[in-house]
Amino acid sequence: MTSAEARGGTAAPARSVDELWLVVLEQIGGRVAHELKGALNGVSVNLEVVRSRAAKSDASASSVAPFASSAADQLELVVSMTEALLALTRAPREPVDVVETVARLVAVLAPAARAEGGSLRIEQQSREVGGTMIRARGNAVRLVIGASLLAAIARKGDVRCRIEADDDTVVNITCVDDAGPLAVAQEVIAAAAEAGVRAHIDGQSMSVSFPRAGAARRRTPERA
Repeated sequence: MTSAEARGGTAAPARSVDELWLVVLEQIGGRVAHELKGALNGVSVNLEVVRSRAAKSDASASSVAPFASSAADQLELVVSMTEALLALTRAPREPVDVVETVARLVAVLAPAARAEGGSLRIEQQSREVGGTMIRARGNAVRLVIGASLLAAIARKGDVRCRIEADDDTVVNITCVDDAGPLAVAQEVIAAAAEAGVRAHIDGQSMSVSFPRAGAARRRTPERA
């Protein structure tokens, strides 16, 4: 019996993967909005320096080049974050490209991790893993990985995600946070499990596994 039932009430219905993903997506959007604002402000400041220095008759290319380069880097960050966020807001195609999904989540959250004094990255693989398609609920994959990365960012640690493959079938995604245990709500774990995505938290490591049977086939990845 739940505590709600013991008090004579009824237990709240479990939220679905799609409902929980919308909550996580809103949190991701908040992080992205803050980082986009900072990057765009940086572009504006650097371009103003370039404009003012270029207006001087004795200006040299070397006096404006660092600021122009910095503005270009910040604009590239804006574009990559925007494209990844827009892709995450669309309904996922199934089977889902798990590698691409993780890459998009890292693209939108890595700047926030750096802003907190930490880092977030996908480790290089010993072999090419790209283009892997898995028959699993796309929002379930987004939910469990996105929720874990959001939880890790606040601890300012070094978060590393590794994707292991076997004959083009993604077997396991492992994310490790050196700052402490990964904290993912049991509601998220349970909802993902109902959708066929099994997540296991063991201290600082989280593993997400996918069913092998009839799971993988190669297909052209969806466009962002």
